[in-house]
Amino acid sequence: MPRTFAAVPRAMVVLSCIVALVLTGCLSSTPTPEPVTISYAHADYDTDYLQRLVSEFNESYPYIHVELRPRRWDTLGGLSAGDADVFVTSQFALSALSEQGNVLDLTPFIEQDGTFDQEDFYPGTVGLYMRAGKTWAIPASVDLMVMYYNQDLLDQVGAPYPKVGWTWDDFLTTATLARDPNADTFGYVTTVPAFDALTFIYQHGGRIFDDLENPSQTTFDDPLTIEALQWYADLYYRYDVAPTEMQVRQSFSRRDSRVGIWLGRVGLWSGMLSEQGGQAGPTPWEMRWGVAPLPRDQQSTTLTLVEGYFTSAQTQHPDACWQWISFLSRQMPQRQAPVRKSLAESTEYEELVGPEIAAVVQASMNNALLLSPELASYENALDTFTQAFKTVMEGTSTAEEAMTWAQRQAGP
Repeated sequence: MPRTFAAVPRAMVVLSCIVALVLTGCLSSTPTPEPVTISYAHADYDTDYLQRLVSEFNESYPYIHVELRPRRWDTLGGLSAGDADVFVTSQFALSALSEQGNVLDLTPFIEQDGTFDQEDFYPGTVGLYMRAGKTWAIPASVDLMVMYYNQDLLDQVGAPYPKVGWTWDDFLTTATLARDPNADTFGYVTTVPAFDALTFIYQHGGRIFDDLENPSQTTFDDPLTIEALQWYADLYYRYDVAPTEMQVRQSFSRRDSRVGIWLGRVGLWSGMLSEQGGQAGPTPWEMRWGVAPLPRDQQSTTLTLVEGYFTSAQTQHPDACWQWISFLSRQMPQRQAPVRKSLAESTEYEELVGPEIAAVVQASMNNALLLSPELASYENALDTFTQAFKTVMEGTSTAEEAMTWAQRQAGP
C-alpha cells in the first residue's frame, strides 16, 4: 500500500512536467520553418513604400527575408526566370512570360490557400492572367484613365466641375467655357492621345477589335468608331477647345501639351490616376485640382492598365513567394487603385485618398474596359491605328479616310 501511494505522486509529477513543457512550447509538433530569402523586382519609385511593407510582412513571417530589387518599370516585363523570385509587371507581358516558361503556375497555391478570396477582385481582373485553366499571376493594382480639372480656372469662367455620371455634352460645355483665345487658355488636353481616342471610341459604342478579350481581327472602319473619332477631331478643329500641335508650340513654347497644365492654362485633361498631382511630370501641379470619371456617351467606359504579381519558374522557395504575393495583394497600392473591392470600397481607402478619388475609382471600376494581354500580339495593327489617328489629328485626313486606310492595311 505505501508503494502504491508513493508511485501516484511520482506519476503525477511526470505528467505535470509534460503538460508544462507542452504549454510553454518546449514540446512542439510544428517545427520552426527554416529561414529563406526571396528577391522581389519592382518599380524603383516604389522602394520606400515597399520597405515599410517588408517590415510589416516580417511580423507574421519572420523567417522569410525579402530582398528588394528596384528596376526601371519598363524593364520589368523583360525579366528572365532567374532575375528575381517574384516580380510585378503589366498584363501585356503575360503571353511572352508564360510561353517562355519563365513563370510559375499559381493555381495550386490559390486552391490550397483557404484565405485567398478570388471573388474579392473586381470582375475580369483575375481572368486577365489565366491561360488554359491556369493562373499565372495575381492582380496587383489597376491604373485608370480619369478626367482631371483645374478648379481655379473653372471657377474663373463659371464652368461646372465634372462629376460622376457627366456626359459628352457636359464635357463639351465645360471645355468651351474654359477656352479663351485672348487669355490663351484651352478647354482640354490629354497626356495619352491614342489611348484617349480609344476611350472615346468605346464610349460611343465603337470598337477597333472584334473582341477585346479574344481578338481575332481589327474593326477600324466600324461606323461608330469613325463617328467617335470624328467627334474627337472636332474638339480640335471645329470647337477649338483643344490645341492642335501648332497651337501647343505657339501657346506653350514647347511641343508638350502638359506644359499648359503646369502653367494653369487648361481646364480639363485626361490622364492616368497614377499621374495625380503631377507625379508623372517634372513638376507638381500648383493649382487646385480635382478628378472625375471620364464622361459617358452611349455607355460609360474606362480604359485600364492592370499590373500583376508573378513568381519565377526557377525559384527555390515557391511557398515563401506565395506568402509574399498573398500579403502584397491585401495592401493598399501606392500609386494606383486597389484591384480588390474590399480595399477600394473601404473607409480606410477613402481616408487615404479622399472621398473624391475613392468615388472616382469605384465608379470607374464598375465600367472598366480590361485590355487583354493578347493585344500584345497585334502590335503592328495598333501601330497602323496610331499612324491613321495621327493623320486625323494633323488635319490631313478625315476619320473615315484614315480608318478605311487603316483597315485595308491591317487586312481581314
